[in-house]
Amino acid sequence: MQKDFETELAAVRPRVLALARSFIRASGLRTDAEDIVQEVLVRLWTTLNGGAQVLNAEAWAVRTTKNLCVSLLRRERGRGDSAPLPASLPAAESASAPLDAAESRRLVAQALAQIPAGTRRLLELRAAGMSLDEIAAVTARPKGSVKSAISAARKQIIDSLNKAS
Repeated sequence: MQKDFETELAAVRPRVLALARSFIRASGLRTDAEDIVQEVLVRLWTTLNGGAQVLNAEAWAVRTTKNLCVSLLRRERGRGDSAPLPASLPAAESASAPLDAAESRRLVAQALAQIPAGTRRLLELRAAGMSLDEIAAVTARPKGSVKSAISAARKQIIDSLNKAS
């Protein structure tokens, strides 16, 4: 349990610290980011030590950090402090964002794998910013052929992604 917690701490701490610093800058909150980090990590330890299952410690810590920062800001305002509300609170990814991004990358890679290597090369050259004329010159293919191959490949990728979702 201790080793697992230390591993979770090492992974979560930088994200929590960055979020706390960002919130403090945006809100004018009068506290130290390290205090917020310590409080969040103590809460995480208490939760894990209490037997609760935390599926994604980073997502849990981000949510807890935001809640703690808002609570501290409300407490300061309740005492008559004139801390203005931030124009925009720091955005954070949802708990599922890393999983969604990984799944999207996997689906795109899978769709690209279905395209012939020569056509993939055309797509890569186009994505690198080359014009159709430049691609035609590099590949020694007619411009119309390059254009239709890229168009067909894009359609195939879109169809593949639509089927996957």
